[in-house]
Amino acid sequence: MKTFTLMILLVFFPALQPEAGLHEGKELYAKGKYSHAADAFQKLADASPSNTEVRIWLGRSYLKMRQWDRAVREMEKAVQIQPDNAYYHLWLGRACGDRASNSSFITAPGWARRVLKEFETARKLAPENLDVRFDLLEYYLEAPGIMGGGKGKAEAEAQAIAGLNSEKGYIARATIHIKNKKWDMARKELEKAVLEYPQSVSAFNDLAGFLLDRNDYEEALHYANKALLLESNSKRARLIAAAAKIRLKTDLDETAKTFQDFVAGSLRDGDPSFEEVYYWLGECFLAKGDKAKAKESFKSALIYNPEYGRAKESLSKLK
Repeated sequence: MKTFTLMILLVFFPALQPEAGLHEGKELYAKGKYSHAADAFQKLADASPSNTEVRIWLGRSYLKMRQWDRAVREMEKAVQIQPDNAYYHLWLGRACGDRASNSSFITAPGWARRVLKEFETARKLAPENLDVRFDLLEYYLEAPGIMGGGKGKAEAEAQAIAGLNSEKGYIARATIHIKNKKWDMARKELEKAVLEYPQSVSAFNDLAGFLLDRNDYEEALHYANKALLLESNSKRARLIAAAAKIRLKTDLDETAKTFQDFVAGSLRDGDPSFEEVYYWLGECFLAKGDKAKAKESFKSALIYNPEYGRAKESLSKLK
């Protein structure tokens, strides 16, 4: 009986190990412990070199650590193993995009063309994938024509998104208007989304976030609260509501606790980033008159992203 049990363990335990390790790595990543996550994923990659999910997560960890070349390399390995996986091409494109943003003016165009190639490959493989479509939309809006960008391509992509999902079509059109600084037109598209899809948390969050950026704090708080009525644990809605309260100078103690809970917990895909949370925590401390803690929070934001402009600006004002 003991021999049989041992055989069962030997057969099944190795199969369970990678899943347990992958979960551990993802949890470390969600807690912002990117170097520890990378170590966990690297061990898995060494043990199972063809595990593409591990490669993608290892690459994502390197992106957070600003190790662009290593991130690209891991994404490339995933694509080489599964060249027909649109998700892997999408992440390779994103990694190349970050690499382009951190390159010289001589090498950046080459990286940008790789971004376009990977995104368009992903679209060809998964034409109904909205993440791919929105990344392409952003690329077409940002890149000059010589590198494959252009207004016409962006508008065509927005039309395609609307054909796939009418709610997201409003967001896509608003994205174009925001790029062109047509604020009223962008707001109208976002308002149409919440009117037509009153049960959509993301639609309310998109409108609330837009209003926050436009310094309309009362309305931002109003729509963020509507999102919270639909999904009380939406971290995006909670952040927008808390940020609006900071600007309105109300409920500051409660707001500080919201951000402190965020940084002590886990932030996953779709949640605010750690640098964003620390930035707003700093703004909260400033509103409370605690410049020392504000400075500490802004510095923490810049540890996660040294190029985070809002934190750099706020910190410079305290010097």
